Amino acid sequence: MKKETKIKILKISIIVIIFTLITLSIYLPLHLSGTLEKIDSIEELKQLILDGGMYSFFVFFLIQFLQVILLPIPALITTIAGTLVFGPWITFTISLLAITLGSLLNFYIGRKFGKHIIIWIIGKEDSIKWGKKLSKGKYVFFLMMLFPLFPDDILCLVVGATTSISYKFFIITNLITRPISLASTCFLGSGQLIPFSSWGIPIWIIIFILGALLFYFSIKYQSKIEKYIDKLEKKLSNIFSTKHKT
Repeated sequence: MKKETKIKILKISIIVIIFTLITLSIYLPLHLSGTLEKIDSIEELKQLILDGGMYSFFVFFLIQFLQVILLPIPALITTIAGTLVFGPWITFTISLLAITLGSLLNFYIGRKFGKHIIIWIIGKEDSIKWGKKLSKGKYVFFLMMLFPLFPDDILCLVVGATTSISYKFFIITNLITRPISLASTCFLGSGQLIPFSSWGIPIWIIIFILGALLFYFSIKYQSKIEKYIDKLEKKLSNIFSTKHKT
């Protein structure tokens, strides 16, 4: 075996070991304290947040951050639980900060450690599947992040490892798409504003139709939206470069 191959295997092994230790350091305390058993439903999550007392804001922030990088809980459940405790506006603010930071960390992990760590986390099959979809262009990533049909957290990992998408484009995509999905969940997901029965049913039908139209026009005007996002990316680059010079 060549020396370069040995070094490469050693690096990969070290990365896997470090990531495993970090994961266990977070997972084991949650498991041993019985916290993981309390996050199977919205009501249990709500109670877990309330149990935090004066630190309930931090508890919710931690839950939202960890569900992006580690905990196998859909953001829909954690966000609705937060809405029931804090209301939509506070939940939206905390969630946006926590999920954006978690997404950036996922992107960094993917970019820093590459395909090997992604395969270890989500499996070879899923890694290949999402890698192929994301290879079709950065606008595909934007659309996947915009609509609630795709695993956002996994996409942040894979896009960092398998594409050349820049940090700036990644940040812009998250700053546009995350607020939309979070606002929808915070203000509509709990069913408090628009119930899922009686008079709320026709309104939900209208919302579904509007969502379908949004998807249609997103595809139809793909090139224009791509140009707009590229302009935002360039403006952001100019702002950073100007600040750096000063």
